[in-house]
Amino acid sequence: MGVPGLTETVREQVRMGRLLPLGDPVPAGAGWIAEGAVRELLTGDAHAVPGARLLRLRFSPDTTAAPLGREERPAAGLTAGAVLLDAEVLLSGEEPLPQAAERVRTALTAGARALSLPVTAVDVRVAGLLEAEERPEEPGDGAPTVPDTPASRTPSRPGSTSGDTDARERAVVTAVTAPTGVRGTVPFPGPAGPSVRIAPTGEAGWVEVQLALARDADMGSTVAEAARAGA
Repeated sequence: MGVPGLTETVREQVRMGRLLPLGDPVPAGAGWIAEGAVRELLTGDAHAVPGARLLRLRFSPDTTAAPLGREERPAAGLTAGAVLLDAEVLLSGEEPLPQAAERVRTALTAGARALSLPVTAVDVRVAGLLEAEERPEEPGDGAPTVPDTPASRTPSRPGSTSGDTDARERAVVTAVTAPTGVRGTVPFPGPAGPSVRIAPTGEAGWVEVQLALARDADMGSTVAEAARAGA
């Protein structure tokens, strides 16, 4: 891999961030979502609260909760279990700070649940007050958006010479992209990265696929349906 290709791979991995586990209705350990996408969406939820500006979000595993399932996880994934969410915000001070912070916490909790994140606690800390010129724009007017990622419904595995493997990949892509709300598969990071990873012969069976979902898709139900279809 040349330097330009390596640089682009690192940038893509940084943009995506870690992988956060999805909870019910997704089978335990079967679904994950890129931290970058969650951060973008929850930032929009927080900024929808009048007089609030989100500074930082931090996700960490809830070590007091029981694991949700199997120990296997993606290399960049958190443990498949409950998640803690810490947020740091600036508030306008137009209403009592505890009440404003609680409204932000409620918005973040609802947003996380809509994404099927198994969040057990949301902690909101007020870092300061907003100056008039720092007030967030109205929702929908400059609010963060999840970057569009090229999606494909055709697996890409350069150098593959196995007809059986190619056929299996095509079957997996056809199955996991069938649910309503799935836009297609997304190649793994790296120059011409594959869109499907299948356990080598002789290992415990697993299939790993990255999906792009429509913005209005029901996250949990769509991922659960795709996971069952690709199993």
